[in-house]
Amino acid sequence: MAKDRLREVLEEWEAVIGLEVHTELTTLATKMFCGCPVEFGGEPNTRVCPVCLGLPGALPVPNEAAIEATVLAGLATGCEIAPWSQFHRKNYFYPDMPKNYQISQYDLPFCSDGMVEVDIEADRGGPQRPDRDGDYVTPIGITRIHLEEDTGKMVHVGGSEGRIAGATHSHVDFNRAGTGLMELVTEPDIRTPEEARRFAQKLRLIWLSLGVSDCNMEEGSMRVDANVSVRRRGETAFGTKAEIKNMNSFKSLHDALAHEIVRQVELLEQGGSVVQETRHWDAGAKRTSSLRGKEEAHDYRYFPEPDMVPFEFSAEWVEGVRAKLPELPDARKARFMADYRLPAHDATVLTGDLTLAAFFEAAVTIAGVERAKPISNVILNDLSMLLNAEGISVAETRIVPSMVAELVVLVEDGVISSKQAKEVFAEMAETGDAPGAIVELRGMQQVSDTGAIEAVVDRVIAANPAQVEQYRGGKQGVLGYFVGQVMREMGGQANPTVVNELLREKLDA
Repeated sequence: MAKDRLREVLEEWEAVIGLEVHTELTTLATKMFCGCPVEFGGEPNTRVCPVCLGLPGALPVPNEAAIEATVLAGLATGCEIAPWSQFHRKNYFYPDMPKNYQISQYDLPFCSDGMVEVDIEADRGGPQRPDRDGDYVTPIGITRIHLEEDTGKMVHVGGSEGRIAGATHSHVDFNRAGTGLMELVTEPDIRTPEEARRFAQKLRLIWLSLGVSDCNMEEGSMRVDANVSVRRRGETAFGTKAEIKNMNSFKSLHDALAHEIVRQVELLEQGGSVVQETRHWDAGAKRTSSLRGKEEAHDYRYFPEPDMVPFEFSAEWVEGVRAKLPELPDARKARFMADYRLPAHDATVLTGDLTLAAFFEAAVTIAGVERAKPISNVILNDLSMLLNAEGISVAETRIVPSMVAELVVLVEDGVISSKQAKEVFAEMAETGDAPGAIVELRGMQQVSDTGAIEAVVDRVIAANPAQVEQYRGGKQGVLGYFVGQVMREMGGQANPTVVNELLREKLDA
């Protein structure tokens, strides 16, 4: 979907978007109501038992760690924690539902009425506040976070992109069935595809900070559905919404919403009407298509789970869970800006990746807080470029924090120039050798001896009278020519700062 078309549509129309984020509690050892292990993949139908298969007479036992993880997630997003709650049965009949119902929560979720703030780059109207960099922060309300069990997985053979249409036959794998699944539902506060993407990315970072899930979208441990409608700007009534499924990346989330917004607007402008339905996002074709009519709550025939008693959370228990909250992304970003004097951009990028943030802090601990900015520069430029080019994570490189710390110190102490540091970094990445050893082995130490450099400067000035005349005639750019001549004669190892100072001193005399 062309950005220009979306921008054109949003000039007269407003999108109203709400998200449903489903997150598997993959860091737990066992499933939600039984002792089967939680692991991705594996031989189909080998991690199952009578409970998660829904066999007659098997009774569920709730996973206490899963409940605690959900309450922790609620506290991290500013939710109110229900003092009294219970599970319900949600009845629907799909082949990947071994019980033909799902143990979930209905009107009494564990967490409700929370909020997550999202940074956006432009004033889009509505509730928001400017941040310190001139951008905006908008609050996205959290309606609820509830806990349920995940379904199994259907594998359609022969269809397009694994879909049932055109498939010759289908398999069902119940290994995933019964895994603890945390569902977060937002208020309809999101107005653009970019806001939706940033909210989902922010939420993923919070969940990773809590350690409740690996949030791997490719493996399905974090899945996002979206409800979207459109209305003329200035109107307050909601339009008819469509739900979009099958968005397994942040890019897919953004692109699917952009397509659906334009689709609905064009339909309405042509005199048609939007149908409330569930739509499938086809990433290959870059379009949504009708999947089925949208179910309402009464279609699921909810009723309290008869095999489990309700839950009562004491204030003391909730505060005990709150005490386990780690440093959250917004607090970490604020600390990086305050303690390390980093600009907002650096702090945002570094804290947007937990491993990168830990790498940075480890390097600063070694080199000193006063070197935080140059360390950040190396990580955000050289290291990030390496990671992107190789398609790898920080843990997969030969670079470790002590190397970056040592490299920054070598430049700061004048042992090597910033240009040489690029060469040293490339060698570090290839060999895993420490920067000091590389500099020593290759004889890269800068010459900072003023006397040695001055002798070369004098020779270069004497050999280039025409350029001297140009410089003294006002052509300051000629200085670069002299610097190049001196550096060439000294094999690139003269300290550039000293070279510049001596040249200016003698040429201005």
